[in-house]
Amino acid sequence: MSREIEPFNIKSLFSSDKYIIPIYQRNYSWGEEEITQLIQDIADFAEEKRESDYHIGTLVVYERNVNNSIIYETIDGQQRLTTLSILLSVIKREYSKGLDIKKWYKLNLEFDSRQISKETLEHIFQDEEKGRYIDHKQYNTSIHQAYNVTKKALDRILKKNKLNIQDFYEYLKEKVLLLRVKVPHDTDLNHYFEIMNSRGEQLEKHEILKARFLEIFRGDENKSYAFNKIWESCADMERYVQFGFKVTERDALFTPNNWNKMTCSNFDEISKRLEKNSSSKYVATEMTLKDITDLQTIDHPEEKINEEGSERFSPVINFSNFLLHVLRIQTREDIKLDDKSLLDLFHPFIKVSEENNKISFAEEFGFNLLKCKFLFDKYIIKREFIKDNDQWCLKKIKRNNKKVWYVNAFRSEVDEANENREILMILAMFHVSNPTLVYKHWLNAALQFVFHDPECTASDYKIYLEKLAQSFFVDRYLSSEPLEYYEIIYINNAEPKNQDFVEELLHKGTAVENFVFNYLDWLLWKQKEKELSMEFTFRSSVEHFYPQNPKEGHDKIDDNYLHHFGNLCLISSSKNSALSNYMPTAKREHYKKVKPDSIKQQLMMDEKKYSNWGKEEIEKHGEEMIKIFQDEIAQATRGQK
Repeated sequence: MSREIEPFNIKSLFSSDKYIIPIYQRNYSWGEEEITQLIQDIADFAEEKRESDYHIGTLVVYERNVNNSIIYETIDGQQRLTTLSILLSVIKREYSKGLDIKKWYKLNLEFDSRQISKETLEHIFQDEEKGRYIDHKQYNTSIHQAYNVTKKALDRILKKNKLNIQDFYEYLKEKVLLLRVKVPHDTDLNHYFEIMNSRGEQLEKHEILKARFLEIFRGDENKSYAFNKIWESCADMERYVQFGFKVTERDALFTPNNWNKMTCSNFDEISKRLEKNSSSKYVATEMTLKDITDLQTIDHPEEKINEEGSERFSPVINFSNFLLHVLRIQTREDIKLDDKSLLDLFHPFIKVSEENNKISFAEEFGFNLLKCKFLFDKYIIKREFIKDNDQWCLKKIKRNNKKVWYVNAFRSEVDEANENREILMILAMFHVSNPTLVYKHWLNAALQFVFHDPECTASDYKIYLEKLAQSFFVDRYLSSEPLEYYEIIYINNAEPKNQDFVEELLHKGTAVENFVFNYLDWLLWKQKEKELSMEFTFRSSVEHFYPQNPKEGHDKIDDNYLHHFGNLCLISSSKNSALSNYMPTAKREHYKKVKPDSIKQQLMMDEKKYSNWGKEEIEKHGEEMIKIFQDEIAQATRGQK
């Protein structure tokens, strides 16, 4: 292999050479989702394929000669490189006992003309005892918060995968590889950087998967056409699936002139109706992979009705991840929601030895794909963008006199506005608690519920989601023996098995799961919705209201009170970084100017109720919040009897 292109494992990458992030690169921007996904991927390989190398990407560099010393300017891969540096710093500071990381890991990454970023990276590299920043103005909040997110995610993933830190570390050090590519010295770096950041045209995994499905229908023109049409209509996750079909096809597949109910019960029926209502011919014989994947849904100029495009809605998952949700619902097997393994996860089902079984599976999947996307559009929240505003919505299509608009999903029911809002809020609560796609188990649960009851009432749907939330709380997050998500959803049908929770797990400081805080906010909002306005947003930072490291002149508080649930709330990362060391009085003054991040935080800042904030107030508030949980569980238990 050319010396210009070399694979490096993590140990060799971070124990030699020096790297610099040039000024033309954007600031470090990875958040909880990207960091968690990277750690999860490494942990999965360390657990399942520990003898195999794991290639996590390419590092494109330009060789600088500075004072007769070589330093590598990072053109592409800086986000991943910085995150890996942060991950190694977490292991070095938090898990180094029994590991050799201090012997080889050196900080070999810095920033051009970004002194604060450079100093922040140096700070988190240092051992804990060497001190910490006091003034938030002295460090880069994105990097500082990434350290906290990494620490929390690593701890959670190690427990989830039942993987010890030694095995994770050894795999990370020796088997995780980056391909370093050096560009020639005469390269126009600005032009190259522009090219690297433009959209690539490589074939995506879901396109390859579609080709493999269509190969199953080789020789059957009608079924090939139907499957391709379903696939392409579903692949645009930002658009309601009905708009992937011509008007005549919509009338054939969904309620005529309404489009709000599927009228087919199997794939054969879909195939026949699309054949009858389509003038297109589709030939699936003797097609190359490129031929198949190049097929696009045909635009139909005769459609002039008022249809809003994909710019209006933003879904909570991507298409590849959605395919895995459909596969899990169809097979009822514990399919991982990890789209990096998309092809591997589908392989056993589309490569079965018996031809009839293969065809039967493909036909069933084609029907279920359409059904699930139809239900996803109607019953799963999405982000809606209207007139420079965006908000969570739960809407279905309404059509009348050739005009189309969107109304609440449960519009026809009594008290529909309130119930629609409650369902929207609990779905948003689930979503922001689990930003990473591989953890969208709540979505799989919701989708499989409406899959088996497509005409469910708002009341039925809400009751199911509330049971699911409670089960996550008592059986997963606050249980001494946490159940797997699959068991909660597919075996227990979201019925909580525990009638109590382990209270000690609430008093764990930053180790308390985001879901616990969001679930509490949901319960508080239900009780006081007319008094408290809020929207669930991505808040990933656990705030100690009485600070861990108070500013000079203030005493530290005992850990039993510091990490007590009564002293904790969930806020945005930036706010936590900026205010982390301020005393409660100063934090209250700040939040008089801006809206608090959570209902729990609002309650903690009630000056009439808590004129001071110390041990007594922490215990009192904690007991009140715990009682909220206990009352909800007790009420649900009474309802089951």
